[in-house]
Amino acid sequence: MRANPLEPTMWPRCSHEPWALPGVMQMLRFSLLAFVFAGLYALPAAALEGDLDPAFGEGGQVAIIREAAETGNGTRPTGDLAILADGRFLWAVPLDDGSVWVGRMKRDGTPDAFGSLGNGRVTIPACGPSRNARLIANGDGGAIAWASNCLVHVMADGSIDPAFAGGALPPAGFSASGFARDSSGRLVLAGKAGQEIDLYRFTSQGLPDFDFGVAGHVSVVVPTTDGTQDLHALALRADGRILVGGSRGNTMGPSLFVAQYSVAGVLDSTWSDDGIVDIEPPANHVSLVATALALDADGSLVVSGVSSDGGESCCRMLARFDDSGQLVPGFGMRIYSLDGLPGLFPFFEQRDGIALLSDQRIMLGAITFSHSAPFTHRTQFSLIRTHADGSLDLGFGHSGWNSYTIDDPEDIGQYGDYNQMHAIGYDSADDSMVVLGRTFFEDKSNGNAYVSMVRALFGRIFSNGFDM
Repeated sequence: MRANPLEPTMWPRCSHEPWALPGVMQMLRFSLLAFVFAGLYALPAAALEGDLDPAFGEGGQVAIIREAAETGNGTRPTGDLAILADGRFLWAVPLDDGSVWVGRMKRDGTPDAFGSLGNGRVTIPACGPSRNARLIANGDGGAIAWASNCLVHVMADGSIDPAFAGGALPPAGFSASGFARDSSGRLVLAGKAGQEIDLYRFTSQGLPDFDFGVAGHVSVVVPTTDGTQDLHALALRADGRILVGGSRGNTMGPSLFVAQYSVAGVLDSTWSDDGIVDIEPPANHVSLVATALALDADGSLVVSGVSSDGGESCCRMLARFDDSGQLVPGFGMRIYSLDGLPGLFPFFEQRDGIALLSDQRIMLGAITFSHSAPFTHRTQFSLIRTHADGSLDLGFGHSGWNSYTIDDPEDIGQYGDYNQMHAIGYDSADDSMVVLGRTFFEDKSNGNAYVSMVRALFGRIFSNGFDM
């Protein structure tokens, strides 16, 4: 497991004047000085801001064989990740049979005391077919999980709360995109069934909230010219208003939308006049899609996504809207390709992420893939960091980005890894980022897929580019 630069690391060159000592004395003194210098001044390994934590998991990665009921390595539903205040983290992954793993790890990637099997995870029995799983952390180390098709309270010891939830749930075919808890403890679930985008709100006990929409349900309606619409992201304001983002069909190609709903579940006219921000692709682009949302402390909304000009390496999108739905001057909407970065439109499942860092910078999570030889690695976990104004932070990784791959965890010669990002989580106390995904291998594969995790470190590089 390692970060994947596209160019070889350049080591610093050292120069010195030759020692002017004659004969044996010169040799002895030079040997002694070489020994002392080697012990005191040996150069550490060159490092990059955002390199992986080599002490995380085993050899810098966590890879757990994912139980599979289906053959082949096609698209699978996505999981989720939540960081606890003490640095431990919870993760959820849907399995092929409809059951869901929920696990808890220590900050170093080793299993926490969670569940009864000693492996740091529990299995929630299937309550329907395999679909996206989402997770909300509780302060005690437990979680509320959307377990593909039902709400489940996993308590801090890993046991299931039998008294939690009940009542009406989304219909068969619903697939969750986002799941969050508001400041009143209510649970908001956003997703899609067919071409219908839906919002559901539940009480803190998992029951439908009849103060929201119709019996706890709201249909999200956005203008579309071809009947297609997609939902990718959810964010909740402190006052309980709800933001959702994605794309809607347009004759010019998919257009970005971000809609805001009131606490009662109606479109909020204080957001872009009619409750919906709707932006068409820019000139010479064929799509513009919101894939991740994050609310800043000042009430502004940071939106990450993709915009395509038809090229496989174009483009990431980043925008900031004020609390009325207007683009913030000086930030606006930025659309950029990344110098040297592989293709931005990968295969199989993907789920982009966004995190607002404690120093006001912004971290984006995405999947990339190499479109030039060698093809030792296929899709890769990638992190992209910007400054607070949205400009690319060239001091991070390789001119603003860093990519990560998973080594064969069974050491049998598998390669050609596909690393499909499911979630990112920011550990603000330790200034690091955990990435969760699914990994499988195409070449010399034994057929297994893996729940995979890595941890990237920030703020550990001296100005000369070496580890602290």
